[in-house]
Amino acid sequence: MDVSALPRFKQNIRQLKKEKAETLTSSGDRRKIKRIQRQIKLLKRQTRDLAQEKKKLAAAAAAEAAAKAAAEKAAADSAAAAAKAAEAPAG
Repeated sequence: MDVSALPRFKQNIRQLKKEKAETLTSSGDRRKIKRIQRQIKLLKRQTRDLAQEKKKLAAAAAAEAAAKAAAEKAAADSAAAAAKAAEAPAG
């Protein structure tokens, strides 16, 4: 599933809830209401799964950025130490 589809699923849930309310007020057809409720339940489950996936991707990206920053800091520190050692007199 695509994480960018999350808003679309939420919009579909809202639309189905409106449809359910209209069905309840107009005819009260139990079969149609049950079908809508099943669709809402399925979409909510998919939404939860997508939200977890999105959270994992964000955490992985943050960890990657932190690792990259740490590597750059270590490289800068070692370069600074090498420059300092080169400046020191050999005496």
